[in-house]
Amino acid sequence: MTEGVIYDRGYRTYEGPRRGPAGARRAVYKEGLRRVFGLGRKARAKIFPWSMMVIGVMTAIVIVGLHFAIGQAVGDAAPVELPRYADLFDAYSFISLIFIAYAAPQLLIPDRTNGVLSVYFSRPLTVNGYLGAKTLAYASVVGALYIVPQVLLHLGLGMISRDGFFSHMTDNLDILWKVPVTTLGFVAMHGALAFFFSSFVKRPGIASASFLGTILGANIVADQFARVDFPGSRFLTLIAPDQHPRIIRDFLFDRQGFFPATEAGFDAWVSAIVIAVFTALAAWFVHSRYRRLA
Repeated sequence: MTEGVIYDRGYRTYEGPRRGPAGARRAVYKEGLRRVFGLGRKARAKIFPWSMMVIGVMTAIVIVGLHFAIGQAVGDAAPVELPRYADLFDAYSFISLIFIAYAAPQLLIPDRTNGVLSVYFSRPLTVNGYLGAKTLAYASVVGALYIVPQVLLHLGLGMISRDGFFSHMTDNLDILWKVPVTTLGFVAMHGALAFFFSSFVKRPGIASASFLGTILGANIVADQFARVDFPGSRFLTLIAPDQHPRIIRDFLFDRQGFFPATEAGFDAWVSAIVIAVFTALAAWFVHSRYRRLA
């Protein structure tokens, strides 16, 4: 008969500060940011997210450079149409789609597939707290991807303005609310769709492909419905989630865009309602899904 051996592994109880639910939410939020940006991981995990941020910043710098160069060449002659705030949204909104397709699955799927949700949902973190922290991490990263280039563009245009920096700032005070509202539309609509797929798909790559495929496919289908005429066909043009933030952007910046919904006669307020309803339904689905997993 062998004798039992007891090993002292040096286990000790936690003696640090107990920060409660708020501390748990902050920890999930910080971990979400680290995961999206690849912090604490190998170098190849950092290349894609940081390159997306750099592209957004460089796009704003290039636009400011165009304004400066053409302003010097044209002088007081007839103004040349140059890209500004609304055009900057167009310039990298498709880049942000790729970034969102990467970020949302990274925030939700690894915790689920690695089997750590039971640890998270043991006290003091709740499902609401967990999903709230993940959503805040997503909004922080993607919101920065939209707003930081806009801030650089705004400051750059002010510094090269012939009327002076402060005159440019005061003459364009509406940018201070138009850019955040437009950003909210993009962040909410695209994030709702990305979180929807990431809440039940098990592989990040498949979730990303599903998100991008839905965006592309819905745009094509909505465009086809705009070309036909049968009872109720005009309402089917609303199914393209990517067009609604762009419709709101064009409305706020007084641009004339061509989208299936606008061709069917729908105004920007309809797109705002679609975004709100779609986001609410996606939030309900994701919350219900994680309530069952808790």
